[in-house]
Amino acid sequence: DRAIRDTAPEIVLVEGQGALTHPGYSGVTLGLLHGTMPDAMILVHQPSRKTNDYGLPIPPLGALIDLHERAVGFFKPAKVVAIALNGLHLTDDECRAEAERIEAETGLPTVETVRFGADRLADAVAPLIGR
Repeated sequence: DRAIRDTAPEIVLVEGQGALTHPGYSGVTLGLLHGTMPDAMILVHQPSRKTNDYGLPIPPLGALIDLHERAVGFFKPAKVVAIALNGLHLTDDECRAEAERIEAETGLPTVETVRFGADRLADAVAPLIGR
């Protein structure tokens, strides 16, 4: 319907908590991914957290990116376009260094948004608007 298309937002941001790799939250996270069918995703990563609440190791970031893209990819292509860094227990300098390391590892823009703003994440999503 043209009226719906003309008033539909160009972008909808859906915030989810939990992880596909967490036994207590994976079902909710998968439900959010399948229910929203994102065009793109921004993953949150906390480098200071090595295990989840059950003591299970948190997989490497590359494996998490692949897992999220595959979870949606069965239905439609959706890429992780950026990493939001959770800098809990890190200094500003450590956050910057970790962001640089992650960018080198993944090729994705990475920033600790609470301390340094979300402009880089917005820039990663901007090309998707109006396509």
